[in-house]
Amino acid sequence: MNRRNFLIQSSCIMTAVVQPALALPSQQWDTLAAVQAHLFPASPDAPGAQDINATGYLHFILAYEPVDREFIEKGVIYLDKIGQYTTGKPFLDLSTPQRELLLRRFEMGEKGQRWLKMILQYILEALLTDPIYGGNPNEIGWKWLEHQSGFPKPPLNKRYFML
Repeated sequence: MNRRNFLIQSSCIMTAVVQPALALPSQQWDTLAAVQAHLFPASPDAPGAQDINATGYLHFILAYEPVDREFIEKGVIYLDKIGQYTTGKPFLDLSTPQRELLLRRFEMGEKGQRWLKMILQYILEALLTDPIYGGNPNEIGWKWLEHQSGFPKPPLNKRYFML
């Protein structure tokens, strides 16, 4: 490795370590997890967002990828504001049918639709990713889909963002 590459990689790693993944209070992370669970619920024969660690995977992505953190953060805040305005309750305090109605209302706006697509994209990535990236623990998603992963699997010190 030459000096230039070393400096570039070092600065990328330091940026990821120093920069917080997302400046959300824990209640808003809980709201985001509830949205993920609503969009990708578990069933008796299929894992859900919680089973595939979708929120943990999103934490990982926000720490290591150039993602629009502000857009994700504002989406959570705006979703709760719509809930407060229409029902008098935040998303977490709504029943499943109320959550569905709120998400459908949120989806009507261009930004809401884009936000939901983004969250769903990260849920599906969590389902399909190699477990070393924070999603798909114990290869639960691969087992559900009967997917045979490629070999050799990358070790922790050879994850793509470290190369």
